[in-house]
Amino acid sequence: MRVASLVPSGTLLLRALGVEPVGVSHACPNPLGVPVLTESLIPKGLAQEEIDRRVRAAYAQGLSLYRVRGEVLRALDPDLLVAQGVCEVCAATPREVGQALGFLPRVPKVLELRGTRLLDLFADLKALGEATGREGAAEALARTLRARLEGLPSPPPRPPTVAFLEWLDPPFLGGHWVPEMVERAGGRYLGPGPGEASLRTTPEGLPEAEVVFLAFCGYGLEEAREAVAAHLARGGWLGAYLRGRRAYLLDAGPFQALTHRVVEGVEILARLLRGEAAQGALPLA
Repeated sequence: MRVASLVPSGTLLLRALGVEPVGVSHACPNPLGVPVLTESLIPKGLAQEEIDRRVRAAYAQGLSLYRVRGEVLRALDPDLLVAQGVCEVCAATPREVGQALGFLPRVPKVLELRGTRLLDLFADLKALGEATGREGAAEALARTLRARLEGLPSPPPRPPTVAFLEWLDPPFLGGHWVPEMVERAGGRYLGPGPGEASLRTTPEGLPEAEVVFLAFCGYGLEEAREAVAAHLARGGWLGAYLRGRRAYLLDAGPFQALTHRVVEGVEILARLLRGEAAQGALPLA
């Protein structure tokens, strides 16, 4: 079976099941150099506030943020195409995918990943396993992930309050599966409810949390550190907000997409909430 993926979460889950896509999105890890199926209309290297400005401008004009390279998709002729229907900012949406499919002589089966809650991960795994003939691998991975979640320590009698920022300028409080990740790790989340979209707010509107996590969507730990340093150098609001709080900068990988890595993310949060060190985390305050 020839499988192509238009979304990083799909690519990561496919590889976890032993399936290497024949084509991936521009945002996917691509160590084998397979054809790239999408391109972003937002240039790389922009500051967060400029990215936000361009995204809002595109929405206001009814423009897409991504283009599916129909000519590349046509040449690959996949049997299965993995896409997403959760976030218009993160990857190509069903609208862009549908437009590209309209030019193909043979339309592949399309599997959309639509999970917004932590346990939706297991439904996505099951669907991918069935679609690719890797049911056994999907079941085995699901058992391992469930055992790791069930093996977490019991939450403390008084869980610390937590804010989780997935963007800095302007601040966004993480939604979808993030609230449940925090709760599973032993914290009490002050932000959107489970399954709800991320919440755009203002520095003044941020919650009075005891612990603050910062994991900027699409940013590794070093990129996030540079973004925070640049923000503080121009007198940004973050320093005042973090004063007197425990705060950690995180690699966004285990948090930004609903993949098997979210279990790793819960384990990282749990260690940090217990006051322990964790790989991929940098204390800020």
